[in-house]
Amino acid sequence: MAPHKPGSDPYRSAKTYAPPAHASSLSMNAAKRPKMEQLQADHELFLQAFEKPTQIYRFLRTRNLMAPIFLHRTLTYMSHRNSRASGKRKDFCMDNLLLQVERMKTEQEAHNLASHLQLTFTGFFHKVDKTQNCENEESSVLLEVLLIKVCHKKRKDVSCPIKQVPTAKKQVPLNPRGKTGAGPTITVPSQEFEPSNSHMVKSYSLLFRVTCSAGREISTRDNNVADEIPGRKKRYTSHRDDGETTFVAQMTVFDKNRRLQLLDGEYEVSMQEMEECPVGKKRATWETIVDGKWVPPFDTFSHGPNLQFTLRWTGEESDITTPPLTRPLATRNTHTSGSDNLKTSAPKPSQTVAVKDPVTSDAHLRREQLHVEPRQKLRVYYQFLYNNNTRQQTEARDDLHCPWCTLNCRKLYSLLKHLKLSHSRFIFNYVPHPKGARIDVSVNECYDGSYVGNPHDLHCQPGFAFSRNGPVKRTCVTHTLVCRPRRTNPSLSEFLECDEVPLEQRRPLVSGHNRLYFHSDSCMPLRPHEMEVDSEDEKDPEWLREKTVMQIDEFTDVNEGEKEVMKLWNLHVMKHGFIADNQMTQSCMQFVENYGNVVVEKDLCRNFLLHLVSMHDFGLVSTLTIDRAMARLRQLKPAQENGIKSAERT
Repeated sequence: MAPHKPGSDPYRSAKTYAPPAHASSLSMNAAKRPKMEQLQADHELFLQAFEKPTQIYRFLRTRNLMAPIFLHRTLTYMSHRNSRASGKRKDFCMDNLLLQVERMKTEQEAHNLASHLQLTFTGFFHKVDKTQNCENEESSVLLEVLLIKVCHKKRKDVSCPIKQVPTAKKQVPLNPRGKTGAGPTITVPSQEFEPSNSHMVKSYSLLFRVTCSAGREISTRDNNVADEIPGRKKRYTSHRDDGETTFVAQMTVFDKNRRLQLLDGEYEVSMQEMEECPVGKKRATWETIVDGKWVPPFDTFSHGPNLQFTLRWTGEESDITTPPLTRPLATRNTHTSGSDNLKTSAPKPSQTVAVKDPVTSDAHLRREQLHVEPRQKLRVYYQFLYNNNTRQQTEARDDLHCPWCTLNCRKLYSLLKHLKLSHSRFIFNYVPHPKGARIDVSVNECYDGSYVGNPHDLHCQPGFAFSRNGPVKRTCVTHTLVCRPRRTNPSLSEFLECDEVPLEQRRPLVSGHNRLYFHSDSCMPLRPHEMEVDSEDEKDPEWLREKTVMQIDEFTDVNEGEKEVMKLWNLHVMKHGFIADNQMTQSCMQFVENYGNVVVEKDLCRNFLLHLVSMHDFGLVSTLTIDRAMARLRQLKPAQENGIKSAERT
């Protein structure tokens, strides 16, 4: 820019200066950049505020699925989840418990465990593709059933001795397409389960051994698969007679406590090849199936090989099924035998045994049909708020599942009540919507996240406070005024946003006495049942009383009468805690009332008088107290003499 002349106005020149276009855009971008950075920072704070509570509730959801600490059906706002009727509770009487126990004992004595075990086999199912070369092959396999008796181990034995009792061998149909009438039946006689020499046998088991032709199976495999068979397995297969393949499975009939494990019903057993996996007992474990979780024991039933049979306990003369003593755990594959669709889709509870009880299944289906309620068609979506601004909004869904713990609440009121009580780290406000409901979610800034459990658990074994496996007794609440108003009817209006802060948010809910006290001498935590007893009270425990008596007996400068009076007096003072001088008058009169008969009986009146005179010399009692005490003893003396004379006359 050229220098201007003196006296001329540089701002009134004909040509004006205009900044370039790219300079203005840079200034606008510079102004927008802080605003975008601020928005991103606010968004990060929003995510951090909702991230921690969400992670906590996700963890609690997984823990409650594995080890629930309470049942949702017991909650008042989840009463629709409770399928049990309370009609029997109205007619319940305490005397009925005794009648039930007596009836159970009578049935247990009348029940005969030595009944015949009858097994009717439906078939052996193994999914092997047939070829043209094997169409004419036999459609049955050889089944052998053995009774395994596990005996008690002796002192010198390394393992428990096992006895195998062959029962029978039958030809079982292979992959039957339908029910072809009565199948082969095997009966285990009752003599095998008799308690003769029962102290030797610990448990009874059934071993199923199915033998089928290996050529049938290997011919259907691809050549590549056959080439991959290990050499050891090939040598083992070639040494067997006729190239047979053996499948085995084992089931426990009576456990070591003589409890019956196999009840009447239809069973399906998963078989395993002998050389791949030898027979071994397995423990029954719980498996939780959520979100399509793949469970290997269930997958084995869809591929096979499986053995299906019907088990019945029959008597010698009649064919009536005996009632079982104990019932096993309820299974989830409760379905009718005639529905094929349910049979293929229903999961099986265990890899070894799958029980199908027709009686239980019918009752289960009737109960499900009775309690299934029409699901509410509501469009529910959640709106997350941060700093009173909407930050995120979910898609509308027509289900009433909790987003944090995936609990099916079935009702909108139950969902809102569950969110408010179980997820108190957030604040939920219900907003009516023409097509459903909107729930505003915000972080509860007033949430108290301190430990509110039993404080004694923190001083117990390590980790007990945060790793319980079940419900425990809550610590009692002491000196707490509880206001329990009349329960109101369920209404969605209690979840609406209001101007005033509700009462339950202004005060913390009392969940138990969370104070912890310690013994002053041992610094150990004071347990709840010790709250009423002061550990610093100068009481008279038994050991202290014995020690006091022994110390007085060791005195040598007093006579026996004085020793007896001192024993009674010291124990009396220790028991009632008389420590002040002004308490001695009361102590003397109370001593005469409690131990006056003993003093008169042992002729210790003069010794007690000397004790009172000694206390008077020290200024502890007055002469009036001495006169009153001795007058009371003189009143007790003739009464005791009259009692002795009347006893001698009789």
